[in-house]
Amino acid sequence: MPKIAGVNLLGGVLATLAIYFVGFVWFGLLFHDLWQAANGYTEEQLVASFDPVIVFGGGFVIPLILAFALGWLLKATGTKGLVPSVLFGAKLGLFVAAPILAYGFVYNINHSITDLLLDVSHSFVGLMVGAAVLSFFD
Repeated sequence: MPKIAGVNLLGGVLATLAIYFVGFVWFGLLFHDLWQAANGYTEEQLVASFDPVIVFGGGFVIPLILAFALGWLLKATGTKGLVPSVLFGAKLGLFVAAPILAYGFVYNINHSITDLLLDVSHSFVGLMVGAAVLSFFD
């Protein structure tokens, strides 16, 4: 199988889809109403501002970059196996994604702890799931 940045192409694509799916479940099914309320959005605002290119295109590009970067980091650190890979994803979520996402909490005028927790937990789970998928590919 071809590789991109040392990451198995099929593994990277499947990890991308897994991370994307986590986002769909998180914000589309489980916590949509909570996320909407935490940000003060109305349904009318969401419908009026909906741009499928941004939502679906951008929403796919972000996990694509994350999946291949995660795969590259797993390779670069020599992390192999399901449990070590998932733990690596958890560490990235806790020590990289969470602090970066905290900027939004600090500098957004709403200072929504709910939004912060939704974003951090989404990234945390997404990185663990992506790492789990990548652990099955060399």
